[in-house]
Amino acid sequence: MSVLSDFIICGGSDVPDYDGIEEFSDADRCQLKSITPLEAAGLLEALREEGDRIAMLSEFPTLTPDDAEMWITGLPDDFVSRLAALDTDGIATAAERFSRITAEELGCSTDDSISMISDLAALARRAQAEQKRMYLWNSL
Repeated sequence: MSVLSDFIICGGSDVPDYDGIEEFSDADRCQLKSITPLEAAGLLEALREEGDRIAMLSEFPTLTPDDAEMWITGLPDDFVSRLAALDTDGIATAAERFSRITAEELGCSTDDSISMISDLAALARRAQAEQKRMYLWNSL
């Protein structure tokens, strides 16, 4: 079974109403698989170049009821700002770290991580430019 994982951006202060098939612009989402808050915290650890992703999990609040079938998770502000600030070299460095940190769960190559982080960095830049918030949506 694979976990669906969409990073989405939207305006407003309410938790977005998103079910993975809502009419969200492709430019406002990055559709992935197997990225839960644990792996997102691993990416934050790679971006910060320090810390412990298990401890960082508390920075990723679940914004929907725990018994829901789909979950929206809030992301730390520096998750978005650090992603948005990445250049090509920064993406490669973050991808190598992320691949190493999440090797046990994801087992993805640095090249696969480069592609994912490049897409997320572009989404983060769009979020900043349009003053939108970024969220992680998951569904089983």
